[in-house]
Amino acid sequence: MPDVAGWVRSLDPRLKLAAALLIGPGLWKVDVLAAAGCAVFLLALGRFLAVGQPGGGKMVRSLLSFVFFWVAVKAVLDGVTGMPVEYMASDAAQLAVRLVALLMLGLCLALSTSARALGLAVAWALRPFLGRERAWRIALSLSLMVHFLPVCLSTLSGVRGVVARRCPKAGFFRRMRMIPQAVIRNLGQKTWNQTLAVACRGLDRAEAWEPDFAWAARDWAGTGFVLLATAAMFFL
Repeated sequence: MPDVAGWVRSLDPRLKLAAALLIGPGLWKVDVLAAAGCAVFLLALGRFLAVGQPGGGKMVRSLLSFVFFWVAVKAVLDGVTGMPVEYMASDAAQLAVRLVALLMLGLCLALSTSARALGLAVAWALRPFLGRERAWRIALSLSLMVHFLPVCLSTLSGVRGVVARRCPKAGFFRRMRMIPQAVIRNLGQKTWNQTLAVACRGLDRAEAWEPDFAWAARDWAGTGFVLLATAAMFFL
């Protein structure tokens, strides 16, 4: 089996960031069948990228649980307002498909590219317009945000596992009180640790965000695939 995850990780971060910015908004405009095809592809890619990652499979399941929870909430609210069942089911299915595709797109980006590499790509793109000083600050902010997506998912997964082992008889409403509080406390500690890590590695200065990219043949192949996939989503 080809090393799909390794090939995707080796692509230029500028290409992957551009692909996410191109495909992400388009998922809300294309036909639902095109969005469904994109969701299936991204789910498969996410499974490849999650292999070997701490709690990788649980991250994917957590995202799917998040989507189906909010889709169920929307369906209930639509039912309360008296919407016909066929329209309610159609709207819920379309929302589920588009949300799954969008969240998996973000997760694949986070799992295939380091937060620093994405930050360097953003600094490279913004420097001609905003200047060196503003560009690196925005790049650092985006890097921290991207870094925290898998951190939040892994923290949530870990807390749920601990609650299941220590409080096996806890009911649904008790777990819904315990888990958010524990997750927020854990993330607060990780935020402080991340601040220290940024300072210790010297990432709080412009010199650390000087891009040094090299475009390779595989990046041209990846560009062609992204353009073909985008054209298929919009025009087929």
